[in-house]
Amino acid sequence: MATPAYSIGDPSQGVDSGAADTSQDFDINRFEALLNRLESSKKRQQRQKSVEGRRDIFSQGLASMMGNF
Repeated sequence: MATPAYSIGDPSQGVDSGAADTSQDFDINRFEALLNRLESSKKRQQRQKSVEGRRDIFSQGLASMMGNF
């Protein structure tokens, strides 16, 4: 049986034993602010889509009424 070309290492060290600790780089307040901006933007887009949909329905109804004359 051939030996693998890579080393397995010590499983007790975990997956990220050599990785730097970046937990201090994460700012929960900034994340929440960005999330709130995203959610309000999505709500605004949905509201705009709804308004445009009503406008389309109104214009279709008006065109239909004009077509009857």
